[in-house]
Amino acid sequence: MSPVSIVDIARLAHVSPSTVSRALQDHPRISPERRAEIQMLAERLGYRPSQVARGLVTGRTRTFGVVATDVTDPFVAEVLKGAEAAARESGYGLLFAMSNRSPVLEIEAAEVLLDHQVDGLIVISSRAPEQYGVLARGVDRETGVLAPLVLVNNEHAGANIFSVRNDNEGGAREAVTYLRHLGHRRIAFIAGPAGGRSSGERLAGYRQGILANGLGPAPELVLSGAGLLEDGPCALDALLGVADPPTAVMCYNDLAAIGLLAAAARAGVRVPGALSVIGYDNIPLSAYTVPALTTVEQPKAAMGREAVTLCLRVLCGESAANIVLQGQLIVRESAGPPQLKRS
Repeated sequence: MSPVSIVDIARLAHVSPSTVSRALQDHPRISPERRAEIQMLAERLGYRPSQVARGLVTGRTRTFGVVATDVTDPFVAEVLKGAEAAARESGYGLLFAMSNRSPVLEIEAAEVLLDHQVDGLIVISSRAPEQYGVLARGVDRETGVLAPLVLVNNEHAGANIFSVRNDNEGGAREAVTYLRHLGHRRIAFIAGPAGGRSSGERLAGYRQGILANGLGPAPELVLSGAGLLEDGPCALDALLGVADPPTAVMCYNDLAAIGLLAAAARAGVRVPGALSVIGYDNIPLSAYTVPALTTVEQPKAAMGREAVTLCLRVLCGESAANIVLQGQLIVRESAGPPQLKRS
């Protein structure tokens, strides 16, 4: 059965489709009696307004576009949960697109969503933040402002571009300081995606923590990575081959840390006895690893909620600014004092 249209309602009410459209929008040119009659008829017929058609009239589709690197990434999934809940509570829906961690696909996905007349665009862990300054964005016909863009876990200066991110440097410094207080002096770092803002900030925080705790820099203990499970096995082989191996490792994210835990178990390296491991993000799985992973928690759902809130503030003509949320060290079982002697 075809959905009921405005034309169907107009035919039964013996009025023009434009009159029905105005009545459903409570237009003052339609008498209260006629409005009530048409609205009751529409409700009885089960009419559901098209957001696209409504957007042509109002300039709003009541949808936000979301570009995500990879929905299988637990961090991304938690941010999406927060964004979806906040949007639903405000009467908005979300349209999703994936970039598969590709800068080119990310921009293509953003352009597709903007072509669908979304009221705002949210990009999670952008790989191409600098390109949004020139990316054409639609103008809201009600307010005359550009559709807001919010970068989650990244930042870029530009008109109507905002960010929601974690204090990555502070979180990494806290993790290194905790390891130093446990007695570690050789602390390694597995980095994240090359060129990524959060990766660079966490590396900077790691280095700040090393210097602040009286430890000399050790470039051989900083390894490249991509924020994936596969980082762990590669890093373990490299770190065990260092002349003076580390007794602790801080990882760019929990996925790399979980990969490292698995590799250590296969290699017979006891955690935390022979090697302490700290992750970053506090994804749900981190509480169920063996041993349970010590990590820095990012307020992931809150980041998604704040991104939607920023979009809504801009659309309402209110002031908006970048948001930085604080992380929290979650102490579990994967980090402990270093062994006095290696076995």
